[in-house]
Amino acid sequence: MDNRTSEHPFADLEIRIFPCEEGRGYPVEFTLATPDGQQEFPPGHLPADILPWVAGSDPLADGRRLLEALLSDEKLRTAWGEIRGQAPRRRIRLRISPSSQAAALHTLPWEWLSEEGDGGRVISAQDDTPFSRYLPIALPWGAPIEAQERPIRILALISNPTDIAEKYDLPPADVAQERASLENALAEASGGPGSVQFHLDFLEPPVTLTRLEEKLRQGYHILHYLGHGAFSPRRGQAVLYMQTETGETALVHDDQLAAMLARQGVRPRLVFLAACQSATQSTYDAFLGMAPRLITVGVPAVVAMRDLISVESALTFGAQFYRRLIEHGQVDLAVNQARSALLTAGRPDAGVPVLFMRLRSGQLWSAEADARGTVLGPPNPRVFWNGLVTHIKRGRSTPIIGPRARGPLFPTPEELARAWKSEHQYPFLGFATAAQIAQYLASSQGEEFPCYEIISDLTQTVIERLPPHLRPDGDFETISALVTHVGWEHISALNPYDVHRTLAELDLPLYVTTNFDNLMVEALRAQGKQPIREVCRWNDALDGLPSAFDDPSYRPTPETPLVYHLFGSDEEPDSLVVTEDQHLDFLVRISAEPERIPAPIWATLSNTSLMFLGFRQNDLGFRVITRGLVATRPRRQRIKHIGVQIDPVGVTIADLAAAQYFLQQYFQDIEVNVYAGTLDQFIAELREKWEEASGR
Repeated sequence: MDNRTSEHPFADLEIRIFPCEEGRGYPVEFTLATPDGQQEFPPGHLPADILPWVAGSDPLADGRRLLEALLSDEKLRTAWGEIRGQAPRRRIRLRISPSSQAAALHTLPWEWLSEEGDGGRVISAQDDTPFSRYLPIALPWGAPIEAQERPIRILALISNPTDIAEKYDLPPADVAQERASLENALAEASGGPGSVQFHLDFLEPPVTLTRLEEKLRQGYHILHYLGHGAFSPRRGQAVLYMQTETGETALVHDDQLAAMLARQGVRPRLVFLAACQSATQSTYDAFLGMAPRLITVGVPAVVAMRDLISVESALTFGAQFYRRLIEHGQVDLAVNQARSALLTAGRPDAGVPVLFMRLRSGQLWSAEADARGTVLGPPNPRVFWNGLVTHIKRGRSTPIIGPRARGPLFPTPEELARAWKSEHQYPFLGFATAAQIAQYLASSQGEEFPCYEIISDLTQTVIERLPPHLRPDGDFETISALVTHVGWEHISALNPYDVHRTLAELDLPLYVTTNFDNLMVEALRAQGKQPIREVCRWNDALDGLPSAFDDPSYRPTPETPLVYHLFGSDEEPDSLVVTEDQHLDFLVRISAEPERIPAPIWATLSNTSLMFLGFRQNDLGFRVITRGLVATRPRRQRIKHIGVQIDPVGVTIADLAAAQYFLQQYFQDIEVNVYAGTLDQFIAELREKWEEASGR
């Protein structure tokens, strides 16, 4: 880690530019965040006549002209001077509205922004001003690579189609030279005291999209592409020149690559595209283009080229980027330093590389705050984690597993709802939940239909998302049968943050799940335990089922833990809670006849620290559990907290604070801590804290 960077942290400067206002120009706002707080400066305007932009012969002069236009408003010029004085070291994030009224601004040469100085200070080439572009999307900040995920794995592909010169009049790649350049850069920078370890693999030719997808299933943090690329302004579409199975050119469009990465579930944290025009954006839609499309599916950082770049510059830039990245792990700083190397070499295309980034601190690997969620509750998050780990060590914590904890192979409730809405021609407008659509199906097709349909659709989706070498032949009536056939160890290996694997290592006696599958059971078996699978007997059809609790002395233990299916198991279709009415019926029956849940389970729910994982605050199942099971039961012991992990997608901090208040009202005098972060972030932190406490 760069000690100088650690001792003198960067301030955060966000430059926001909004759609043009008639007669005034484009509104511009500066926000500076330092350890002392956040400061908003008086807004100003970028002149409307900045467009159309006419490039000159000197890119440095263009950069000075662009900065002069940005600061032509007196209020912005004054603010810029104050910012420079307050924060000489500042991480600059350029955030231009993606609106069609501002989209053309994305095409300006912002990487050439230059201040007056010795020959012109290119801001995006200075060590003190790491520079990136930010595209607002409905996803949380990207998470850096945690320690337990290392070594950092890089997959490099060098595309060299056999017909590239003849068919497209493009020069073939010098594969040996380009491969050696990347290997040497990593070898020179790696191996120092305390340095991060890297593992470099190459996708051997032919470089096809299918073979890339298969290789990525092995779990890579960085995807490095070197080859030709192009952008069509008329179509607003970018392509990479990859290969067919026989080695000829295959044009891979931006939406194809983005869709493939989206299906991966665990995506690369950094994509480096050493391809011409791979960062080019449409003048009418900022999200059209190769790099922007990858950002929209959740890749936290993309380095790409906004124009043509020479082979020499691409090799120099890439080698310098990785050398610097290994030193300190900051993507935006490494891009600045690599650009500086191009300027030193007198390369006229030094402004072509562009960084789109959604890592809050720029760190690709880190143990700092942007890798983590936000704990709403205690003033110090350490209190939350210490309390939770203490309860786990004493066997006094109970996980309650939600529908978003099953991993990337399974569709989310929203994905399932969208598929059902289309397939079954749901007649009502607006957003609908899976439970609402299931209610419609029960009314039109019969009460049993949605129960069998959900098992069938979940099973089929998992089969389709499995890598080809794991995809089985034949049909499976249940998810559990499929998981057993494929092997839980193969399925969990596809997700480094597998929830069930982490929970199984905690040696708890009881696991409550709202899911129908056997993932928790198989994870416990993989730990050498002998789990018992039990369903909640919430309706009359389940009254005759045998139960482990038929033996009055039975109690779950860490060696023989109980996996309790609150909303049913796919092995007992009558036990499933799928429709809205079934959720309400479940709540009514359990409230009227609490004995339908065995007394030892009630005791555990009432007197242990609860850990809700994989829910959103408005999930119907989550409301049923919190309102009907937990809040209504007396708690003999004063367990200090209930931990609720809530995925923050599309939710503001204010919303999360409201969720915390909402839960506190349910639980009254019990302390409720809401962890606002992704499930991956929660599991990464839980593993870290547990291993620290266990001395592993």
